[in-house]
Amino acid sequence: MYRHRIPMTLLATMIAAAFATAHAADAPTPAPADQQQTTDARSADAQNTQSGAQKKPATSGTEASSQNAVNLSGVVVTPLRESLQSAQSIKQDSRMIVDSIVAEDIGKLPDNSVADAMQRITGVQVAQGFQGETNSVVIRGLPNVITTLNGREIFSGVGRSFAFQNLPATAVKTVQVYKTSEASLPAGGIAGLVDMQLYRPFDFDGPKAAATFTETHSKYGDHNDPNGSLLLSDRWKTDIGEFGALMNVGYDKQHYAYNAVWNDFPKVLTGANGTPIRTNDGNLISMPNGFGADYNIGDRTRQEFNYALQWKPNDSTEVYVEGLYDWDSDSYNQPFYFSFPVGSVDPTSVTVGNHCYANQLTGSPYQGQTICDATSGSWTGNTYAATSTQAHQQWGHDIQNSIGAKWHGDRLNLSTDLSFNSSSFHDQTFIVDTFLKAPVTTVWNGGNSWALAGNPANDPSQYYLNGLFQTWNNQRGTQTAWRGDGTYDLNGSFFQYVDFGLRYSDHKAEYAGSVEVSTPPPGGTGAISANPNPANQVIARFPSGYFCSQPSTDAIPAHWLSGCYNYLVNNADAIRNLYGLPSGLAAENPGRYYQIDEKSYSGYFQFAYGNEMFGLPYDGLLGMRIERVKRNLDAFSYDASTNVYSPLSANTSAPVYLPNASFNLHIKDNLQLRLVAAKTLTYPGFGQLNPSLSLNPGTINRAGIASSGNPDLKPIKSNNYDASLEWYFAPASYVSGGLFYRDINGYIQNYVTDVTIGGQPYQLNSPQSAGSGHLFGGEFAYQQFFDFLPEPFNGLGVQFNYTYIDGSTRSPQYIGGPVVTSPLQNVSKNNGNAVLMYEKFGWSARLAYNYRSRFIDGFTQPTVEGVNDEIKPANQVDFSLGYDVNQYFTVVFNATNILGADLHQYWGDGNTRPRDVRYQDRTYGLGLRFKM
Repeated sequence: MYRHRIPMTLLATMIAAAFATAHAADAPTPAPADQQQTTDARSADAQNTQSGAQKKPATSGTEASSQNAVNLSGVVVTPLRESLQSAQSIKQDSRMIVDSIVAEDIGKLPDNSVADAMQRITGVQVAQGFQGETNSVVIRGLPNVITTLNGREIFSGVGRSFAFQNLPATAVKTVQVYKTSEASLPAGGIAGLVDMQLYRPFDFDGPKAAATFTETHSKYGDHNDPNGSLLLSDRWKTDIGEFGALMNVGYDKQHYAYNAVWNDFPKVLTGANGTPIRTNDGNLISMPNGFGADYNIGDRTRQEFNYALQWKPNDSTEVYVEGLYDWDSDSYNQPFYFSFPVGSVDPTSVTVGNHCYANQLTGSPYQGQTICDATSGSWTGNTYAATSTQAHQQWGHDIQNSIGAKWHGDRLNLSTDLSFNSSSFHDQTFIVDTFLKAPVTTVWNGGNSWALAGNPANDPSQYYLNGLFQTWNNQRGTQTAWRGDGTYDLNGSFFQYVDFGLRYSDHKAEYAGSVEVSTPPPGGTGAISANPNPANQVIARFPSGYFCSQPSTDAIPAHWLSGCYNYLVNNADAIRNLYGLPSGLAAENPGRYYQIDEKSYSGYFQFAYGNEMFGLPYDGLLGMRIERVKRNLDAFSYDASTNVYSPLSANTSAPVYLPNASFNLHIKDNLQLRLVAAKTLTYPGFGQLNPSLSLNPGTINRAGIASSGNPDLKPIKSNNYDASLEWYFAPASYVSGGLFYRDINGYIQNYVTDVTIGGQPYQLNSPQSAGSGHLFGGEFAYQQFFDFLPEPFNGLGVQFNYTYIDGSTRSPQYIGGPVVTSPLQNVSKNNGNAVLMYEKFGWSARLAYNYRSRFIDGFTQPTVEGVNDEIKPANQVDFSLGYDVNQYFTVVFNATNILGADLHQYWGDGNTRPRDVRYQDRTYGLGLRFKM
């Protein structure tokens, strides 16, 4: 009951604050209140209806250009100012709470990729994946985001969301993040919606040509890589109307190295006989189960092509055809290096710190006893140390084509849009494991630093063949979608216009994967480590060309050997035959197959209202979206007792009702208060619904990995409440503050559980619907150019934003465990950006710092520290500099992560149980932009 009172208190506080500042001094603003109040429906089109932009009167292309000109009161209009002014206008004029980024110039977002650029938006957090690029985007701590391209839903592979890294930044005009929802927006994201807008020919007054080329050097990748783009556009007036055509191509090459050094899960330190080793005080000792490294060294190419054709036969009608194609190919080597001595032999030395706590390992005979974290140790004996080479080949594409029309009359606007989406992703992985002959001495220096004494890992004669493991998966997703939208001008004194629309989509997802079995080498391994089979010595089986030296890191300063990527890929069939396997890819595994067909039917209606209250104009929306999803799932269930897969089918059909209401009070021309309430939902991911079981067998001292979906997952539902107060005190300058609250039910989280399948231990990763939860927080944003300073300092500007987030949900501590209140995954309490800008005399510079505090990445199997897996992000400083040689050419310089920040991951809270240190790359790029 208490939680539901919070939004009303927050909203009341915001209203009071708004009226307290109602007499602030006026400042010039590009969007006066009379324009904001305009509700003439003649200007509405399909995209504005979907995106929630306020309705404006219809204008011709020339008139629109004139009206959009920015009056900076004598200040020279420059690309950076213009982009910030455009983003400010989008925020101010939107019917919802929206933040955005706008390209400074054609082909120029403020960062190298769309995903990276989004981290500058208030309330958006990003994270890098193991392939050296940003691949995770969350809004206010929640990953449940729906993505649209030019207003149409787009996705990658068998997912529901789009992989932002697939689209080069050079193709994008704007990226808008909708933090609140209304009836015309597609359902599917409790966190929000991200709409990416590409250029169209009618965006320009006439012919346009633009090109970019940049050469980028990465520190760890140690290559100079090119990326570039070319845009050509024109429009013509003919006897049958005006035509426009645009094409844009992009190319991005990257050699990368994303290296990680890790400690395995913490456990009670024992000797070889299994008896715990205790401190002098009689306390237990927490020690990592093992130590390792995971490098990711690859070569990736991305290509993009988009086009747009527009035809206006008359002033009230437009027909368009547009499309996007992107391709991704990635070849990367993922060598592993690890040692698992803990519990196998007695330690020769151990040091222990003073961080002690109650052992939280559920079911352990030592649960509740005091345990202290070790700070170093060494082990000598017959222990398992090994390297493994994983050769990955990945490729995929995203395609969207659409055709549509828009018509506007005096009071009625209509639009229709038919789109076709196609996406695929393919992965082939070939792995050869090798182990080192024992005895070996493992030395852990604390933190993530460890080594094998004498560095036997750099001696080819010490290696022997272990298992061969191969896997592949193919993902395909298609969607046919149609929508029709309309707006009718009611011309009333209170109700001003009504939005209405219908949408249908047929979304298919299919996933297939191979059998995953580790095949032992010919003749077996022998007594592994101590007395290996001499016939399987690597240099005996592969006399030359097999080994490559892997790079060192601060944590592992010595080089070590693993199989060469090219050797494995070029000799895959010969190696298969050596292991007694047939040539070609492994057979398909029924347990890794599913096919889902999801048909969605939805309709909405929404009334816009407006009037005056106490002499202050106000407006808002009242709407409802109704949607029914019919889902058919075909997959296979697995019986562990018989090792038999059986086909299964599951069907789902349920309606959902999503109401929304908003209220915008225009306290002054440049000061407004927004209050928004809406119900939103997110459907489970297709892979999360697959009940089949995938098994990856374990190794010595480490359980196997199993994964399974859950067909009983329900949509995540959320009641959302938002308040925002915004003051636009000058062009490209504003201050805004906001509060938000989410009442969430059924949040889906992944859990890792220890299970036994076929008599073998596995760690099962599976999703479960949690109980009720909530998320709340506040945002603050400030942006200004200091035009009042004397020259040359009047080119300075700053951007600053900060977001506080807190949230929790009631869920099982682990599958089958007690229900507890735990923090939400991905939620960093403190998040922010600080940007210093300068634009003057043809120079444009930007120094940006991004901050995100520690957060829970997931929940592991129970360990001595509990179940939390926490990340301390790498908070980067980036820099960009441009100089206009003339009106056509600009020289640019970009640098990312200039201070060399790294990501750190921990088992539980504190810093005494490190899990990963991930070395994030530093890049420098020099390039040229051209436009005319």
